[in-house]
Amino acid sequence: MSRPISTRRLAWQMIGCWLIWLLAQFMLNVPIEHHLTGWSEELALDTVKLIIWIGAACWLLHQAKPEELAVTPREQWRPNWHFTAGYVVWLVIVVYLLAEFWLMHHGLRVKPSFTPEYWGRYFLVVGITEEFLFRGYFLNVLLRKFNLTQANTIQALVFASMHIPRYLTTVPAMGPMTWIGNLITVTALGALFGWLYAKSHSLWPGIITHMTWDILVTLFA
Repeated sequence: MSRPISTRRLAWQMIGCWLIWLLAQFMLNVPIEHHLTGWSEELALDTVKLIIWIGAACWLLHQAKPEELAVTPREQWRPNWHFTAGYVVWLVIVVYLLAEFWLMHHGLRVKPSFTPEYWGRYFLVVGITEEFLFRGYFLNVLLRKFNLTQANTIQALVFASMHIPRYLTTVPAMGPMTWIGNLITVTALGALFGWLYAKSHSLWPGIITHMTWDILVTLFA
């Protein structure tokens, strides 16, 4: 008889990932941001995220039994070209963000603070690493324990909480309303990316939409 992952084991995995990322943020990312600049800073930050998040996802998937996963590790990396909703969601995101920026700034203007190295962090690394860990593993096992709404809500909340270590080290410190607004937005996005994964059985719709959101917000906001 097949069994999903135990609640206790899953909870400890989530807590463990959160604590590891908290330590990495304080002990690695903050010193990197203080002592490096430009491409050296970018490559160092990207390396930390790739090693920790991809490493965690690979290790957790390796430890998981086949019956604990809703989608096999190999299947979730296959593009689902026939998933029409993925194209629609991506187009809606692009139109929504560009329209918002246009109305806010009376045109599309690249932020003065935007630098070319951001294409690595915000377009390539973040989308792949975060989708692999949160949708490719956590949502994957949650879908074997709960219905889609419950599983998606849990992983979206955990996904949002994983941004807290970054917010704790933001200088200048963010105000309470910024915290609340950011966490609500990230939770909603996590749920959207989770829905894309659950419906397509592929990481790619979420990865592409995630990359698009991050780079547009970084480029124009």
